[in-house]
Amino acid sequence: MMGKYGKSGQMHTIEALIALVLIIGAVTFASQMSPKQVCMGGDVKTQLFLYGKDFLNLLDMERSDHTSWLYHQINGTMNGSGWDAAANITNEWLNTSLDAKGVFCKVEIVNLTADGINVVNSNASFGEPPKEAVTVSKLVTLVKPIRVYEVRLTLWYA
Repeated sequence: MMGKYGKSGQMHTIEALIALVLIIGAVTFASQMSPKQVCMGGDVKTQLFLYGKDFLNLLDMERSDHTSWLYHQINGTMNGSGWDAAANITNEWLNTSLDAKGVFCKVEIVNLTADGINVVNSNASFGEPPKEAVTVSKLVTLVKPIRVYEVRLTLWYA
């Protein structure tokens, strides 16, 4: 018995089944081609770099005595900090909203001398950064005697 639509109705049913199989195949293929791990794009690294630059610039903002909060942390004179500048900078990072957004940091204080580079203070409260992390630095020059330090702020999303 052929019914009201006859062979035309059967063809529409077969076409619908073939279309369904093609759609399922396309979705399966597309899902298999998606990346298996998160890749950090250039925009994310740029944003982290800008966060770091802004943060260090705020800490190094000049005061009326021509010094800055960052200068005093490096010099070890701010509120009797006793030379744990990296931990103090990390604590300032915790006061921002970026920590709550999943942006973590590692702080290193590096002494630049004629003999080379020497890491003198470090704080990795959030563990070691992944290879996709972004490092931003700021130079701080102390006087009497003149010494140059680099504050390295390494940022990443977790």
